[in-house]
Amino acid sequence: MSVALMKINIEGGEYDLLYRMIETGLVESIENIQVQFHNFTVDAKRRMERIQEALQRTHRLNYQYRFFWENWVRKGDAR
Repeated sequence: MSVALMKINIEGGEYDLLYRMIETGLVESIENIQVQFHNFTVDAKRRMERIQEALQRTHRLNYQYRFFWENWVRKGDAR
């Protein structure tokens, strides 16, 4: 299974969702991850940076507007 685009804007829930997707390997089935990290959660900056570091293993950053939108493209996929 492969998902072309997953757009995540869930008002702080993105942290737990992405942690779990990375932990289970599900993140590898997503071609493009477009996420809005929210900065009103506890330790938002640190949590975002941890997720970004983990995403770098499977994806590359395509664009980033910090705490607004960013897009990650799975490595090996054209873009």
